[in-house]
Amino acid sequence: MVVVQRNEVSRMRVLSFLTILLSVFVVAGIVPMYSIQPDPIRFMLVLLIAIACIAAVLAGLQLFSYPKRSQVLLFHRDDDMVLATNAMHEGFKLRFLRDILGENVFSFSDEERARWKGLEADGFYATLYVRSVRKLIMVRLCTMIFDDVFVADLKGRWEHYDCSRTAEPSFTKPDMPALKSWKMRDLADNS
Repeated sequence: MVVVQRNEVSRMRVLSFLTILLSVFVVAGIVPMYSIQPDPIRFMLVLLIAIACIAAVLAGLQLFSYPKRSQVLLFHRDDDMVLATNAMHEGFKLRFLRDILGENVFSFSDEERARWKGLEADGFYATLYVRSVRKLIMVRLCTMIFDDVFVADLKGRWEHYDCSRTAEPSFTKPDMPALKSWKMRDLADNS
């Protein structure tokens, strides 16, 4: 498995876009002069057009195959915290957190799993249930690993850490993630 750093993802997107742009210019420059060239040169031009088209297709695939921003919702309830992510394919991040937190990670009970089931309609999955870990440590670990970290408490206050460019954001915003079907009252009612 290859783990790409956040700044590498941005560079690769720019390079993919530039590759597509260059391929379009190559094809647009060759097409008008194709008919006036002799046969050996035409063969080379067709080969060049094919290479440009293949490069554009590969760059397009690479541009659209990057995963979306990894987001995590961290629900802080007294001494317990629940971590929900939007990307199930990033299990290595969750294993890393589980290994660091060790004996503080617990399994969800059937009631707990049912309580957090409502998040799945919004694309988030409750993945870790943590006890006796300070909020500051948990937020710090999550900002090092995920692109967006949203922290919520029982009173409905949200903190948003945008970590897509750096693992150490300098400020938080009181933003809430785009949750359509799940409400904070679901958490407060079941506590």
